[in-house]
Amino acid sequence: MLETISSWLWSPFLVFIYLQLGVLFLILTRGIVWRGIVSSIKHMLRNREDAKAAHHVSHHHAFFAALAATVGVGNLAGVGTAIHLGGPGALFWMWVSALLGMSFRMSSVYWAVKMGKHVDDNDPHLFASPMLYMVKLLDKPWKGLATGLAILLFVNGMVMANMIQSNSVAHAMTGEIGSANFGIALMMAGMVGLVIIGGMQSIIKFAATIAPWMILAYLATGWFILASDPINTLEVLGSVFYYAFNPYSFAGGVIGYTIMQTMQYGISRGIFSHGSGMGFAAFWQGANHDHPSRSAFLAGAVPLIDTLVVCSTTGLVILSADMWLERTGAFLTVSSFHSFLGEPSLVFITCCLVVFAFTTIISWAHFGERCFQYLGGKNVMNFRWLFVAVCFIGPFLPLVSLWALGDIIIGCMILIHMIPLTYIVIRHLNTMKKDLQDGIDHPGI
Repeated sequence: MLETISSWLWSPFLVFIYLQLGVLFLILTRGIVWRGIVSSIKHMLRNREDAKAAHHVSHHHAFFAALAATVGVGNLAGVGTAIHLGGPGALFWMWVSALLGMSFRMSSVYWAVKMGKHVDDNDPHLFASPMLYMVKLLDKPWKGLATGLAILLFVNGMVMANMIQSNSVAHAMTGEIGSANFGIALMMAGMVGLVIIGGMQSIIKFAATIAPWMILAYLATGWFILASDPINTLEVLGSVFYYAFNPYSFAGGVIGYTIMQTMQYGISRGIFSHGSGMGFAAFWQGANHDHPSRSAFLAGAVPLIDTLVVCSTTGLVILSADMWLERTGAFLTVSSFHSFLGEPSLVFITCCLVVFAFTTIISWAHFGERCFQYLGGKNVMNFRWLFVAVCFIGPFLPLVSLWALGDIIIGCMILIHMIPLTYIVIRHLNTMKKDLQDGIDHPGI
């Protein structure tokens, strides 16, 4: 039932909406996100400033925490699922979703910072959130959409992002290593509890410290595999482009994957990985009072790294191993690395999956908590303990139904966030373009 609803929602309805809005944003902003990224990253790396207040986040910490929140199960299990269900061409459509999503994230964070200068002290629950610019810039009849988005973000953080991450860890480990789900559930819930009980600064410190090094180690391993047989790597890369626009047929000429199916799983799993259009980018990278272009361009860089670098590495290794017809999800990714590097890689890739899932879960704990407060919740500590309990439940749920429900919730978030954001960008386009161009002309502004 859930799989049917998910398929109906995404194919072709949400796929085409996402693609059309992505092209529209690129035209409206004249692709400025692609021009501002390099200088913004260089400036961030040269100038590592500290946060100016307890509830603010420095650009350096915000960027790496945002990477930690996005580089998660989607980069391993999500890519495996996309290729298994959509064929090699699904990886191409994941790239498309990221390149278009860069403008979404840039715009969302820009308006969060731009409007945040006026509400930090008066309404801290609005500060650094997508609800902020919806409340401030939408006409009165539409302000209720902010509440709807907060509910969806809360549900996604409390249930879907939390459960899918822990479930995928269990799927990878029980499929290959043989650990019991109860042990995995206890381990994940215990680790999450140790970090999130400490609150926002504890989450930021952990995520921004450990995630970059684990990402680099994972990439180095994947690149070693791909470089060891460059001819095969070029062949599977060519298959990604070819099957993005041509049906994939099984032996005997029977069509196995239609182009629409390839687009659906590529776009949906791409969005699950980089999160563009869902609204949560503002929670970390919108938490400052600097010139809005700085955070906006850094936010735009996250899908580029998450999908075009990390997901591409995963996808090419999976296609090179050629197990994607028989296996799926995190188990497929772990098995693919194992087929090239043997037992040592089994432990390493599983550890990467655990760390990626863990940093994503603790980030969503913060996002969910902010939405909980916006919706009137008072007892934050009870929320954190409940979040830990939900994390424990994740490994025991059926994988396919969980992913399908996640796709439905993500689709609803995109609709309720992107349509108002499009209106805001069109209505205030000149102001936004001027600020962003100032950021390119003066990177240290």
